[in-house]
Amino acid sequence: MIIAKSEKQGRIFTGPEIRNHIQENGYKLSRECLKCPICGKELTFNNSSIGDRFDYFTHADGSTDCFETAATSDEHRVMIEATVKLLHNRISEVTGEPVEIDAERWIGIRENFIITDVRVTAPVQIAAELFYKTDMLGLGRRLGTMFSNNYQTYLIFHTDGRHDIDTVEHHLQKVAPIQVGRFNPETLELTLGDLFRKDQFKLTKPLRKKLPDYIAV
Repeated sequence: MIIAKSEKQGRIFTGPEIRNHIQENGYKLSRECLKCPICGKELTFNNSSIGDRFDYFTHADGSTDCFETAATSDEHRVMIEATVKLLHNRISEVTGEPVEIDAERWIGIRENFIITDVRVTAPVQIAAELFYKTDMLGLGRRLGTMFSNNYQTYLIFHTDGRHDIDTVEHHLQKVAPIQVGRFNPETLELTLGDLFRKDQFKLTKPLRKKLPDYIAV
């Protein structure tokens, strides 16, 4: 994986960030207790990682990487890990409380559920939906399910993804003056955009008719 959590600092760092700390400051962050942000297992840091960008951290016990799934492309996975890092650190800074965060998890009940890319369950309930090559955004059902389960939501788009982000944002602003997040794969820069809340973004049937099917259905 690309990211790891420092137990001492309570923050998530990327492999390149830890490597730079070591090279520039002699800072031995790699010798701290590094944990997997998802399962909490101890991680091993590979300072010589060059070819495989997901090889910076591995579970010390040899178990499977928590971010590795057959259904997720490498590009989407990088986006997920970057989002986990930013969301965790931002919420930790704002609340001062431990953050419970995971990836590719259910929201809702079996009869009516979605699988969201990133889910925070404590100290607040926030989900992040990440869009890369998806044709249909399905925001009517997805946001409805999250709102009914008391989740607020970020919508984040890959800058090399399927949809023109400015166009999507233009359509969404017919419902509310809101901005989406963006992920740049070249720089790994990620912005969260605005938090979609039930009281602020009400996608009623009349409003859905104002949106293209690929967004609203």
